[in-house]
Amino acid sequence: MIKCIEVEPGKKVDFKASAFTPIQYNKLFPSRDYLKDINDLKVLSEARKRQKEDGSEGDMSGVTLQMEDYEQFVRVAYCFAYQALSPTPRPSDAQKEFREKYPDPWDWIDTFETFSIYEILPEIIDMWFANEKEKSKAKNSVPAPPAK
Repeated sequence: MIKCIEVEPGKKVDFKASAFTPIQYNKLFPSRDYLKDINDLKVLSEARKRQKEDGSEGDMSGVTLQMEDYEQFVRVAYCFAYQALSPTPRPSDAQKEFREKYPDPWDWIDTFETFSIYEILPEIIDMWFANEKEKSKAKNSVPAPPAK
């Protein structure tokens, strides 16, 4: 799934999530665990969503954003943006240029005036978990054989 997200006024970035994302993430960040990081971010995103629904959006006591949360978010966003530069898992010239220009996520994130975790994270989380959902229902569900 590819999605174009406006990260700041007038600046849009393509993000891509696919079955290859965990592998790509672990190639870019060998010491990190993609599934742990994305699940940690999902918990944070869901807590923030509950705050919005409760009307307590200004009250941050229920959601504590740690520096590690922001670092995870930046790594995931960087990976999704990097992945959107190639139609296949094989590295493209655009990806090579991206890595030369932004060797790490901090160089990339620094190119933006703003990059709101609260606006972009829910969209990134939705992309990944929509990618993970079952695409179709079984047409002929066969019950398990009876126990002997």
